Amino acid sequence: MPNKLILSFDIGTSYIKTSLVDTKFNILDTEIDKYPIYFPKKGYVEQDPLDWWNAVVKTTNRLVQQKGVDPSKIAGITFGGQALSTVLINKDGEPLMRSLSWMDARAADQAKKVVGGGLLKIGGYNLFSLLTFLRITGGGPGLAGKDHIPRILWLKENMPDVLRDTYKFVDTNGFIIFKMTGQTVISKFDAHLTWMMDTRPGKHYWSETILKKYGIDREKLPEIKASTDVAGKLTKRAADELNLKEGTPVIVGSGDVAAVAVGSAAVKEKEYFIYIGTSDFMGTHTKHRKVDISHYMGSVCSAIPDMYLYTGEQETAGTCLDWVKNEVYKSSAEELGEKVYDLLDKAAGNIPAGSEGLMFTPWLSGEKTPMDDDTIRGGFHNLSLEHGRDHMVRAVMEGVAFNIRWAFRCMEKKIGTANWVNFVGGGALRETWGQIIADILNREVRQLINPREVGVRGAAMIAAVGLGIYKDFPTAAKLVKVTRVYKPKPENVTIYDKLFAQFEKLYETHKKICKYINVKIHE
Repeated sequence: MPNKLILSFDIGTSYIKTSLVDTKFNILDTEIDKYPIYFPKKGYVEQDPLDWWNAVVKTTNRLVQQKGVDPSKIAGITFGGQALSTVLINKDGEPLMRSLSWMDARAADQAKKVVGGGLLKIGGYNLFSLLTFLRITGGGPGLAGKDHIPRILWLKENMPDVLRDTYKFVDTNGFIIFKMTGQTVISKFDAHLTWMMDTRPGKHYWSETILKKYGIDREKLPEIKASTDVAGKLTKRAADELNLKEGTPVIVGSGDVAAVAVGSAAVKEKEYFIYIGTSDFMGTHTKHRKVDISHYMGSVCSAIPDMYLYTGEQETAGTCLDWVKNEVYKSSAEELGEKVYDLLDKAAGNIPAGSEGLMFTPWLSGEKTPMDDDTIRGGFHNLSLEHGRDHMVRAVMEGVAFNIRWAFRCMEKKIGTANWVNFVGGGALRETWGQIIADILNREVRQLINPREVGVRGAAMIAAVGLGIYKDFPTAAKLVKVTRVYKPKPENVTIYDKLFAQFEKLYETHKKICKYINVKIHE
């Protein structure tokens, strides 16, 4: 066992992944524990913060006691979990109600009051409110009611007693950090996503302008810290519960997206990564705050001090492959379990580039980037009797890659051309998909070691820099191994360039039809 270890927590929506990572970022062991999600009413999505804590205790004890880990070898504790949850705690750190999940949309009416209304609008947003948020935060709350400001307004209107008794608002990581240290903190990345922080260079503090406008008490907000900062030391009470050493440093860490960005090892300017999981997102680190309103991309404070993460998210990626697995390869999926993905990858590899004319659009749940359209839907196009299910698998992989190219092209225009792209997430395990993305982007695509564990690795890298084990992130990133490089094949690039032009046209020809079918026909 190495002399120094990092205990990394990925507190997800439905389960926790607790890992022991060495200082070369090898993941030595992992424990997983699940917890429930509650849906009490339409639009309400809740979790019990104590379920998170109990999962932290259980998984940590399993690692330490059952695996015989010496607690004194754990140099630090860190986090890379779900963002955008809202937890209300009292002075003892006890939750006053269930957490509002990042999916909770109960405050939709309040969101319209925050950023909607008025005569001058852009895409449903009040022009003056939008400009204020953009100037101060570089972004702003959405209209869906899933952001902190409309949630606080909802609490004022519907649960004033609970709001009055609230000591602090914290997020998922912040709740666990309080349980461990007694400190209430939030990372710059997570504070940015509240749209209450002034994110301009040299500021990075709660915006009095925004707090005053919406009547939010500054004293109820946690202290903003860099992801690499030490939030506090493990208390005796927490150490006893966790079977860890009292005084162990607890690093602030970050939300999942920022941790993934660091774990991708693309930590310098103009170094890009693509993550494919259920959804996909792409990004690069920049020294300056940037925004592309027309393509729904923007900058958030990075886990890397003094840098921003310029990013865009797309709704459905791995979900599309899962749809084919469940609906077209159902019997194979039942027989093979997780190994069915190897079958799908091989099936796609047996079909030539372009899927012999079959195309797929991956907008199964609307889209965010490079267009914000919640009524668009996907499908197979040019399907013929000559096509089989293997064609469908490859077409899905190509469709997701075309969608990525559409957004990635916008990102490169804003930031600069990529020399290579680091490929992470569960999708990076699929070799055929990696080659397809390289061919469609016409860029070298690099698969990293343990691509699925990129968030855990990123959180550990944040801790390692914060603890002084490495002087900076580029030094730490050199230890992340590239396991395979996909180089564009010129003959495939030519085919995909022609098909991409048609892919863009498919959106233009289908958006009105989808809006009619999904909205207007029901009016």
